[in-house]
Amino acid sequence: MLPLSVSVKNRKYAVATAILFAICSSELLAIEEEEGEDSSVGLPEKYSQNYLIAATTISPSKKFAVIYPTDDPADFPDRADFIVSLQPFAVLGKLKTKRPYFRHESHGGLSADWSDESSVALITLDIKWGPGDIFVVEFAHGKITRTTNLLARMHDVLAPDFRQAKAEPYNDSYDFIFESEEEPSCQLEGHREVRINALATTDPKGAADGRVWEGRLEANWDIQGAKFTTEKATRVFAGVREHQD
Repeated sequence: MLPLSVSVKNRKYAVATAILFAICSSELLAIEEEEGEDSSVGLPEKYSQNYLIAATTISPSKKFAVIYPTDDPADFPDRADFIVSLQPFAVLGKLKTKRPYFRHESHGGLSADWSDESSVALITLDIKWGPGDIFVVEFAHGKITRTTNLLARMHDVLAPDFRQAKAEPYNDSYDFIFESEEEPSCQLEGHREVRINALATTDPKGAADGRVWEGRLEANWDIQGAKFTTEKATRVFAGVREHQD
């Protein structure tokens, strides 16, 4: 028979272990319940009040993600979409976009495709008709090594034909936009390449009365070289649409 002092110590250890197990179990249960939903769980207090982790942007390693503000950044200029490290938490960089995504943004969206080893992310910010920005973000040793606004590069390839067509711009903010189709306009192929098949237009509704333009870009983006290895810009349509009454 063990001495009474040892038995008491054992009982205290058993109670402490049971409490710790209960706490850990409840935390794991909370994480499992939050999985798949945007949440502030795990964010430090400085960010947890005003930011959420976008579940669609968490890397396969569970180490990286994008956080977005709960309020319109137009009302709070210091808020933005940030790429962060989750383990441990650190802000790695800001997505340099004119239209940061925020909670309940009308027609907005935020998602990311990752390479299997979490070294490259293809981050998409959606607007009403399709992508508003697409970023290629490269990582090494837990830090961002390079961020490229791929949609801006795609725009630059198609812009000369748009100007030549003398079409009316989509609106005051965009000369033309990229329209969503059945397949994503950009698809990440491992950590080496992005394949692009994108339709651009000044008239996503197909109802404009003035001169409109549509173009298609088929290209391959070399991630390491930060350049197009192939690019083919094709005019789909330029002119005034015929509308039937």
